[in-house]
Amino acid sequence: MTPETTEAPKETKPETVTAETVQEKINIEKLDLEDSLKTKTISIRSLVTSKEAGAIIGKGGKNVKEVRDATGVKAAVSPVVEGVNERILTVTGTLDNIPKAYALFAKYLIENSNLPANNPKHHNGKPHVVTRTPIHLLVSHLLLGSIIGKSGENIKEIQDTSKAYIIASKDMLPQSTERVIEVIGTADAIHVAIHYIIVSILRDIEKATNNILFKPSKKYNINEFLNISTHYSSQKNASSLPLNDKNGLAAKLDGIVSNVNNTKADTTQQPLTFKVPANFVGCTIGKKGSKIAEIRKISGTKISISPITNENKEERTFTIIGTEENKEKALSLIYELLLEEKEKLAKKEAKGANKETTAPQENTETKN
Repeated sequence: MTPETTEAPKETKPETVTAETVQEKINIEKLDLEDSLKTKTISIRSLVTSKEAGAIIGKGGKNVKEVRDATGVKAAVSPVVEGVNERILTVTGTLDNIPKAYALFAKYLIENSNLPANNPKHHNGKPHVVTRTPIHLLVSHLLLGSIIGKSGENIKEIQDTSKAYIIASKDMLPQSTERVIEVIGTADAIHVAIHYIIVSILRDIEKATNNILFKPSKKYNINEFLNISTHYSSQKNASSLPLNDKNGLAAKLDGIVSNVNNTKADTTQQPLTFKVPANFVGCTIGKKGSKIAEIRKISGTKISISPITNENKEERTFTIIGTEENKEKALSLIYELLLEEKEKLAKKEAKGANKETTAPQENTETKN
């Protein structure tokens, strides 16, 4: 067996959204949206587990009260239903304050994930720091097209701007017309992503009429919509549907990702393998293995990367083990990091080329 390594040959830092850049990315005043819609009061619901609800509410309601006071939204979690793990978080407000509220809730979820009791030790004996969390928005299936946009252009723009990963359920939740849109990212990335998802909803808000809301019940087993490690794997005829075109990502990485092999069989634990040039691997591993550890946790997969050997110093092999849906999620997250690195290197090369083309002209002018 090839030993696993998570030591990056060179540390690279993909672009992220920070608290300082959030306001640059969401300027409501310049937004092409009717003024009445910018201030319209709406409710955005999300699906949470009982454990997540505890982190959102806080001891004695401390956290949810802080969010209400800080943002001005109305926020509440549905009552516990005996024997049911799911609850509904409803945030009511405007385009300005609902995303802020969800970003604060995301911070509480991330903080909760990093508590010693919830953050088991990693393979090197040290807990890795969780920086991202999923938010499971509930949206009318009639509005999904508005969020995706023509040929997926709108959702691609939201992902590029926010640096969040977005995935939707293929099927509606039982006895409802709602589908789950999962937004994975840092608190700031979630802030930006949910802002633009709400913008898309507001532009076609009339489509939301007659929406049948999902109600958690003992009758339904919807754990697959929340449990990343078994995302949709046990739900008959259901699968995850990446809103961004995964094939489009793959096309942009032509010449970088090669030999993609996903052996499908009756078992869901067949490995997916692919090769990546050695100089690109660092961006997927991150400092002290932080990036690859995060992808493992979010996707629920096992990921190993072959070490550099004397026989093969030019490329390394990634092996992903998990369900089909989870392998797809891990692959998409890795693709996004690779694409960011490719674009970063292209910009660097372009700057270098510009310097080379200007240098001879300056020399010629000097000689003349």
